[in-house]
Amino acid sequence: MEALALGRDKIAEAVTRGLAAARDPAQPGDAGRSPQKYARLSDDFRASAWRHLNQEGDLPQASSKAWGMVAETIKAVSAQHGGTIHAHRSIWHVMRELSRLVGDSGDPETQAWMDNAFRTARSLHSNFYEDEESSTEVAAGLVLCQDLADRLYELFWPNRPGDQVPTDTENH
Repeated sequence: MEALALGRDKIAEAVTRGLAAARDPAQPGDAGRSPQKYARLSDDFRASAWRHLNQEGDLPQASSKAWGMVAETIKAVSAQHGGTIHAHRSIWHVMRELSRLVGDSGDPETQAWMDNAFRTARSLHSNFYEDEESSTEVAAGLVLCQDLADRLYELFWPNRPGDQVPTDTENH
């Protein structure tokens, strides 16, 4: 599915609906929250997640960074389309609306995949606190989170400037 098929106006409306559902209004300092800033943070979390997993074996930190990568990607996409996420709950609401947009545009398989990948990201976020997942589970979750971040950019910000951070996936 092409991002252009979704339409910039429809994406902006989905972001607005998500923020409204979360009751996440604009704030005075929003001007400094650029999509590029969030995208850089997402890339930093991506690299850090792989480093924590492959070099340090720190599963809780790898899990947390995987979640951070996805969360910052959603913030980047939201900011690219005029919305700024302030509250944690808004990440879920905006993701729900973006996923719904994909389904409504005629791609329920991608919608279901996105929903599942986001649930995995949320599970990894919990694993930071619980440290219950194995290295195999964290690695698989990290791959899925990375794929979700890439797919979100592909669908909702396909002309994103800059290169993505290389990943270290050789140990999984």
